[in-house]
Amino acid sequence: MENGVTVTDEDIRAAKRAWRRAVDGHAASERVAMLYDSYRRLVSTQAQQIADDFRRRHGSEPGVA
Repeated sequence: MENGVTVTDEDIRAAKRAWRRAVDGHAASERVAMLYDSYRRLVSTQAQQIADDFRRRHGSEPGVA
């Protein structure tokens, strides 16, 4: 990846587990929200990585029809 960081499936699973533990453990709502936001961002970043990789392999650039 260009930025040197790759989000893995394990990263996603770990973030989801942390968020769920906070929810199940009745953590402060701010902590639950922060962990959910981290989880959501990782999912979004991984989706973008997958799309970028697909475009690279298939020779299309973002925004080009």
